Amino acid sequence: MKSEARDQDQDTVSRERELIECAREGDREAFGALVRIHQRRIFALGLRFFGNAYDADDLVQDTFVRAWKNVDRFDVDRPFAPWLLKIATNRALTELETRKRRRGEEIDERIRARGPGPEEDLERARLTAAVERAVARLPEEQRMVLLLRTTEDLSYREIADTLDIPIGTVMSRLARARETIRKKVPR
Repeated sequence: MKSEARDQDQDTVSRERELIECAREGDREAFGALVRIHQRRIFALGLRFFGNAYDADDLVQDTFVRAWKNVDRFDVDRPFAPWLLKIATNRALTELETRKRRRGEEIDERIRARGPGPEEDLERARLTAAVERAVARLPEEQRMVLLLRTTEDLSYREIADTLDIPIGTVMSRLARARETIRKKVPR
């Protein structure tokens, strides 16, 4: 079973590599295929950063426009998704900083867990709300690491590469984020 999954992963990597090579030669259809493969993931990340579909759509569009313009600089020996996530994360951070400056106050991010649990489980809903509030109040650098780890399931190395920070910094930010949430969320 693991062998089957590994073969499928290799097929996906090989297919992406082919699409990237074609896109580098100006093939818009090949790049369109890459967009279709990854757009939901970038959109979900945008929803978690901004809390609304409008800004998430903008993030998807901006991410792929930038990726198209820079596809010739992408290292085909590396995975494509972390590169896209880095572009999306950088764009989100830039947008958040712009909004913060414009308003002159810290933006309170709302992170919504998709797929609500049973409505009759009031305690679970309260706990989820408390966790969301705690995550939204984390410093941006801790929130980014936590989101990339929990919602995108990236490894520490992939997070480090995505945010262009040392792996030790990823681990310490993640530990601080988890500790802060533990202290703020009642059990």
